[in-house]
Amino acid sequence: MKKVVSVVLALLMASVMLAGCANAGGAGSAASVDSCKTIGELRAFESDTEQSAFYEDVYVYVFEQGDTYYRATAMLSAETSAALWDLDFSDEDYDAKYDELVNPLAIDKLEELNSQILSQDEMDAFVGKTGQELLDAGWTTGYGYNLDSMEFWMNYGPFTYAVVFDGEIAEEDVEDFDDEEGIKDFTVKSVSFMSLGDATNIEVETEE
Repeated sequence: MKKVVSVVLALLMASVMLAGCANAGGAGSAASVDSCKTIGELRAFESDTEQSAFYEDVYVYVFEQGDTYYRATAMLSAETSAALWDLDFSDEDYDAKYDELVNPLAIDKLEELNSQILSQDEMDAFVGKTGQELLDAGWTTGYGYNLDSMEFWMNYGPFTYAVVFDGEIAEEDVEDFDDEEGIKDFTVKSVSFMSLGDATNIEVETEE
């Protein structure tokens, strides 16, 4: 299912929205997050990391509370989906119109994502495998790399990892280097956790 809009934010929420599930101090907790019923209530929490996206019939909101990452999904009616798509970023009332469409959405599913972070043993299990084997296992490239250190920032599930390969790229090949093709024959030296990746990518789940 095609993702039609993706927005990634790294700022504190400045506006006060629905706060029915927040505690009196305004700071979130797992208990109060779990009690939220709408996307607007979740957006009322202050979060240093936020992502949002919508597909044809699903809205996705990802945020961080303390050391915990959450992902909420809400079903979109055809009318609301069309209205979101028709919003104009240059409209001075864009934020208000977006909030009006998104905040009332009922939460269909709320996930705690930390359990999907690979353990050190799970990361170490990829050492010795080829780049092609990583790609076959569901890893994706495109998030950046450092060819001097042969470190590639790759997504696996909702998170990004630093994957170091054993090998080097010839100087004459650097300009036209394609990371996905270029890593296929290299062997993994190490894998380490970096950060949240594109956690709004739920294409597999929404196609079912």
